[in-house]
Amino acid sequence: MRRVKGLANGLRSGPWSEHKFTNQVEYSPYDTEIYRITKESERLLDKEEEILYRTYKPHPESFHPANQEQIQKIINNVPAHYLTGLKGIFLCGGSKKQLMCNKFCFASYNDFYKVIYLFPFPKTMCLHYKNKPKPSICIEYERHGARWIEERNSWILKFDKKSIQSFYLKDVLFHELGHHVENQFHNIKHKNDEQRERFADWFAIEHGLKNHVK
Repeated sequence: MRRVKGLANGLRSGPWSEHKFTNQVEYSPYDTEIYRITKESERLLDKEEEILYRTYKPHPESFHPANQEQIQKIINNVPAHYLTGLKGIFLCGGSKKQLMCNKFCFASYNDFYKVIYLFPFPKTMCLHYKNKPKPSICIEYERHGARWIEERNSWILKFDKKSIQSFYLKDVLFHELGHHVENQFHNIKHKNDEQRERFADWFAIEHGLKNHVK
């Protein structure tokens, strides 16, 4: 799961999803929405032979960096064997509680229902950090055109429409698809979260960035 640290309460790790930089607490507004919208589509997910796409209206303070048509166009160019078993790609609506959560979540993958969830991004086009992340993390955003701005005793990660769209389509989407590929075709029984995240990061670079999928 693509997440970054913020300033409020933490997120709960679930047994059915891939998480990045998580901690154990009782409540996650991200997991709550995933559960709700998956239950709404459960019968369709069981029946559909092709990938089910659903788009939910974003929270008033958020927007979808990439739309369903753009995502479908990219997925249609992905080698078919990587999509084996993938049931759905949902553009979630988000919520105020998600925006206030201390670990902003870009996306998640549910390995039981085999669905990728993409969460909307704040309309401010910014994420706030107490401390600037290590260089390897900074590069993940900078290569799409995002900028770091130092402000008093904190840091702001600033996107524009082009850079946030590139990040979602070439990195976030392929990162979660990487989790699906590993769950479908690799033996992950003895892999820890860090190892699974490394594979998803590698998959995003190899198939989202290097191939320059449009």
